[in-house]
Amino acid sequence: MSTIVRTVRSVHAGPAGAALAAFADGTSGIGFCYRPADVRWFRFASDGVARGADGSALDLTGVFELRAFTGEAELRWLHDSGGTGTAHWVGESDTDRSQPGMPWRLRHKPYERLLWGAVVGQRNDHGWVTLHDGRIGTLPVPVDGPAAEGSLVWLQAVEYAETDEHGNVAVVDERLVGLVAKPFPTPKDPKPKNKGAAR
Repeated sequence: MSTIVRTVRSVHAGPAGAALAAFADGTSGIGFCYRPADVRWFRFASDGVARGADGSALDLTGVFELRAFTGEAELRWLHDSGGTGTAHWVGESDTDRSQPGMPWRLRHKPYERLLWGAVVGQRNDHGWVTLHDGRIGTLPVPVDGPAAEGSLVWLQAVEYAETDEHGNVAVVDERLVGLVAKPFPTPKDPKPKNKGAAR
């Protein structure tokens, strides 16, 4: 019997840019980083360079946390000191439960979180849209696929749940997967009021 296994391994100790380059390894994806003054989303291609909405390289100096992800894996980098940090790769694989010593996870459940704001304007040539909300101003985010004006953007992820020996189930981790834009939901038609029996 096979099941989904969440795999976490330490992959790099060094600057954020070097960790991202090692993670990219010929793939492309998106991510975000926390800096003292702001939070920035980015895209990366096979060269592993974080690029902003205008296509230019993003300065990762001073970043204290970075998360980058594709549909299959996620990189988590956390600053330790002096511009260097520890990176972990999070992914999953199929395995047989009967293999001794293999940790396994019973459930792999997708879910979404709503980002602040709604899309204003059109996607640019680099695949970015701008979110706007009165409380936060504007925020460029990388979105693949259609993103019409007024759409909402959702952060997609999967969560991993584990069952202990007593049958209790607990969520033990999550892995980010991507961003997707969806039309703003329209209110459902109200149910017709019961006008009572005919006279």
